[in-house]
Amino acid sequence: MTVVTEPLAALLAADRGGPIALLHGCGQGPSRLFTAPLAELTLAAGEWAGALARLDAFLAAHRDRPVVGWLGYDLGLDVEAWPLRLADDFPVPVLHVAAYGEVREFAAGAVPPPPPVAAARELRGHVARTDYERRVAAVIEHIRAGEVFQANLTQPFTAEWQGDPRALFWRLCSASPAPFSAYIDDGRGTAVLSSSPEEFLHRDGKHVRTRPIKGTRPRHPEPEQDRRLLAELLASTKDQAELAMIVDLLRNDLGKVAATGTVAVGPFPEHESFAQVHHLFATVTAELAAGATTVDLLRATLPGGSITGCPKLRCMALLEELEVARRGVYTGAIGWFGPGDRMHLNIAIRTLVHRDGRLRCNAGGGVTALSDPHAEWRESLDKIAGLERALQVKATMPDDTPERERQELPR
Repeated sequence: MTVVTEPLAALLAADRGGPIALLHGCGQGPSRLFTAPLAELTLAAGEWAGALARLDAFLAAHRDRPVVGWLGYDLGLDVEAWPLRLADDFPVPVLHVAAYGEVREFAAGAVPPPPPVAAARELRGHVARTDYERRVAAVIEHIRAGEVFQANLTQPFTAEWQGDPRALFWRLCSASPAPFSAYIDDGRGTAVLSSSPEEFLHRDGKHVRTRPIKGTRPRHPEPEQDRRLLAELLASTKDQAELAMIVDLLRNDLGKVAATGTVAVGPFPEHESFAQVHHLFATVTAELAAGATTVDLLRATLPGGSITGCPKLRCMALLEELEVARRGVYTGAIGWFGPGDRMHLNIAIRTLVHRDGRLRCNAGGGVTALSDPHAEWRESLDKIAGLERALQVKATMPDDTPERERQELPR
């Protein structure tokens, strides 16, 4: 029997028909393939009431096993409700986790060339350029009125696609490598493919870390221009203010479950460059108070502040008014729990969700009083460049976006 020693090839070769998960470091860390599911907890779209209590019970029942899956954005409604307006035009489970009996770990290594994958049919944006810019301007007015300090406005994209989502994930890792990439299949028709660069929560015993991303510039193929874009990001008052506000929010969130005096912020700001974009980020750490559980930590922090805005509850209500579809898995979290008091989750950005021959992805960004609506629209498109490369198609926008302008966007 041939032993497969590459994680993406191992995923492709693994048994089908049930839950499976691959957490891939894309060369920046080890990868782990989870097979032989022993039990699962899957809650349908809209079933957020009581979801975190059910997750708590599931984790307690499988404390000695690794548990892997996704937590959708709407799990925040199990913590504190906000007025609902948006329909769910792409319903997938709001929560899926499985306890696994087998784990294979692979050393860090470069992503090999992917196998051939069919191109997607049209990747269709749902919001016209001028409409998106109008929505950004509306957020700015709410900021000027003193209701919020910033809000993370997003837009959805949908594609028709037929093929093996495992092979598509391989292509995504090649086109848009990121340290917190993940493939999760619930075995019931939904597959989540994430190339996220953002760490949401890391727990190791009492020690907790979050690393919010705020501030983006596109990469440029010409090195001098690429350095100029990074220097522009590092000097940006708007982007640093955006990051500082989210750091403050996350300090407060962690403070709900942290031991007194243990919340701390690392060097500010930090930065990292990925295949398509440069990002600013910061590191916030804490020690959990005695008796605080993993689900207590989730209740204090879901959804992540970097993808809501602050103050969080008012932002989530505002986004419900200004966005056009429920977010689903997008801007929730993906990763693992256990064994024991350990956890590592990403923020589910740069993420594709596959179901019934369709793919859904989303993109957006933080809007502040200093935001330019057109620049915010362009930034949201910069963020899906890696997904476009994986799907071998460029996003098309509703007809008020001139094709010439779309083609001139930096890549």
